[in-house]
Amino acid sequence: MDNKTPDSIAQTVANTIQTNVRALFGKIQKSTPAVRQINIYPIKSCAEIQVASATVTSRGFQNDRIFQVVSKVDGAWHYCTPREKAFEKLFHIKTILSDDGKCLTLSSPHASDTFTLKLKDAPTTSLTTTVMGGEEVSLEDYGNDVAEWLSNATGIDTDPRLVGIAHDNFHRCVEVNPDQGEELPTPSPIPLSLADEAPFLLTTQESLSDLKLKLKSAGKDAVDMRRFRPNIIIDGLEPWEEDSLKRIKIGTIEFHVWQRCGRCTMTTVDRDTLKRCGEPLSTLSSFRERKGQRNFGMHLIPVVGSDEGVISVGDEVEILEYDDERRAEW
Repeated sequence: MDNKTPDSIAQTVANTIQTNVRALFGKIQKSTPAVRQINIYPIKSCAEIQVASATVTSRGFQNDRIFQVVSKVDGAWHYCTPREKAFEKLFHIKTILSDDGKCLTLSSPHASDTFTLKLKDAPTTSLTTTVMGGEEVSLEDYGNDVAEWLSNATGIDTDPRLVGIAHDNFHRCVEVNPDQGEELPTPSPIPLSLADEAPFLLTTQESLSDLKLKLKSAGKDAVDMRRFRPNIIIDGLEPWEEDSLKRIKIGTIEFHVWQRCGRCTMTTVDRDTLKRCGEPLSTLSSFRERKGQRNFGMHLIPVVGSDEGVISVGDEVEILEYDDERRAEW
């Protein structure tokens, strides 16, 4: 027979009540989702710039992925990606874009000096090259001087060139990724910069924390958010809850939360040492694989009519609609 005294029973009841109240209070006090970091990547595959705010356009943040490095293979120009070891030093190129957008300054620990390109004065020539997905586009080649600097900074020996979007005549649109099978949220063409698949990529701190816990429990090294190259990092959700979102509002801008982002071998490259391993893809495969895609993050498309404005760090994220099918999966 249990010989609990009245005092011990009272204490047990008090502890139970306190635990339940704390649990309820925790749910009530769940933080409002908010933007914690904004990144732009002026040169595709190069280092990010963290900014306090950024201007939204229909094809992505202003100045995000408007340049890329290309090289010549078998007589044709192709985009360079750190998925290939020969191009991995692109990760170490840092950029500074002047406030007026007229100067782009490049630096790298592998180069002896910086290089400043005066965009408005630089003579350019048109160059046809592939972008992600194999599509060919016409971009502007910024000349031999910056090309020589790139060759020294990256070790690329196949005539690397810096090319960029000529804003008045560049046309590229979002296409369905057949491996994900998510239909586009609108029948109208959706403009796209030199980004892989969508104008914006959103990730959450909670999902990264959950991934890091799983890596730690398996005795693996942690990874940081740079592995995933997001534009918008938010917190205040449950881990992986972002999968279930359908429409959100950040500041005055509404977004379709369109498609999961399948991850590739770029995530396995340490951004500081450039060493490669199987993580985090191996761990993502154990619990985040769907249709052969190992997903982390969500692609966003701004809602037509709400695709101009500014997003800032600290802006609240309002969930306007959940996707019932994805929510059931989550």
